Amino acid sequence: MDLNKVPFERFHRLFYPQVAAVIAATDGERVGGLLASSIMPVSFNPPRVATALGKNHTTTQLVEKSQHFSVNWLSHEHVEKMELLSKPAAASTVDKLKECGLMHRPGENTGAPILRDASAYLECRVATRLDTGDHILYVAEVVDARALDDFGEYWAFRVYKPVLYVGSARTNWPKFLKFPSE
Repeated sequence: MDLNKVPFERFHRLFYPQVAAVIAATDGERVGGLLASSIMPVSFNPPRVATALGKNHTTTQLVEKSQHFSVNWLSHEHVEKMELLSKPAAASTVDKLKECGLMHRPGENTGAPILRDASAYLECRVATRLDTGDHILYVAEVVDARALDDFGEYWAFRVYKPVLYVGSARTNWPKFLKFPSE
């Protein structure tokens, strides 16, 4: 089988589709959120996750300041709000989550915003930061993890219907798909 060369500027698309999650952070005054697909567990003991956040995002600045963030998984009925979240906020925005219709409360352990409609969430405390180019890789300790009853050892997908991010390379194609595939 012959394989075609993938240009370096598109290699990341080999990883799609990915489950999209909302990374949220606050500095006590402003609240930010962004859609992320670059999230993965990196240690079971201690429990740690890694996420890569673009340097120019307001949410990244809030993570830098607070050293905390949350990871929130939303079901497909919130895809329109997630799409709004994927657009940059105005400089005057105080609460991007609320502006996108995503209500939240402070996490009990870190104060990081927890989405009220989340099917699952993690509260995280930054342990390590690595400049990787146009993104910053954060390795964070998981200080709390919660999920709907739909999650046992794995997701049953009876209630939680993840949103799959497929990228935005083609103008007429959707950025998101419902799981199982539409």
